[in-house]
Amino acid sequence: MKIPGRVPISIVVITLNAERTLKQALESVAEWADEIVIVDSGSTDATLHIARQFNCRVIYRKFNGFGSQKQYAVNQAKNDWVLVLDADEIVSEQLANEIAALFISDLPICAGYTLPRNLIFLGRVLQHSGQNRQPVLRLFNRRKGHITPVPVHESVQVEGPIGQLSGLLIHYSYGSLHDYVLKMNQYTTLSAEEMALRHKKANIPLQGLRFLFTFLKIYFFKGGLLDGYPGFVWALLSAVYPVIKYSKLQELHDGDEKLKTRPELAFDRL
Repeated sequence: MKIPGRVPISIVVITLNAERTLKQALESVAEWADEIVIVDSGSTDATLHIARQFNCRVIYRKFNGFGSQKQYAVNQAKNDWVLVLDADEIVSEQLANEIAALFISDLPICAGYTLPRNLIFLGRVLQHSGQNRQPVLRLFNRRKGHITPVPVHESVQVEGPIGQLSGLLIHYSYGSLHDYVLKMNQYTTLSAEEMALRHKKANIPLQGLRFLFTFLKIYFFKGGLLDGYPGFVWALLSAVYPVIKYSKLQELHDGDEKLKTRPELAFDRL
């Protein structure tokens, strides 16, 4: 289906050195979306040059957590309907047509819509591993919803009915294992800091069991072994992730305990 004119929605993207995938992401929406808003937190690569090629509205904002940054981007949109797109996600042609069809006769009847997302990992689509057609709520009326204000693993919450679309959102999240490790380090730190603020404790003796349970769940019960070598690596790294997260939480707790007994150490943090 050829999309008749511009669809009255705003695409909102947050970026930081996203040149690897940004061009493909913008190409998938530039021809039909009414507006693209990019909130950048200080890119030093070709990200801003790519954004200007697609006539995006670019705004600088210091990063202070994924939830807050994305909500700020949503607030800058001129349209009520927004599609929150990561810089490493591509809207398939089928999904673009489905989104356009919602607006052809009238405004959408739901407050938001989930989109099925597939992950590309180590050059392969994970057909299993708990990542096949994973529904994510990304298209919504910003007058009826918001993004949760958490540092990491944010989500969209709406008041009203939620519909489902079937066209794929394709996620090229990790260009290499090096990229994965960098993101895991960032995300586990943010998660540990958020849990520390909620005074959550790390149960260190359970970490071995947590690792084993997570690996077995993804690799066997969710069929990761059917995804070959990428499925094995995904299950392994996914099992390592919570161990690192809770270990960092324990590290923060130990640091706070040292400050209580030796307050002079606080000067080391200045």
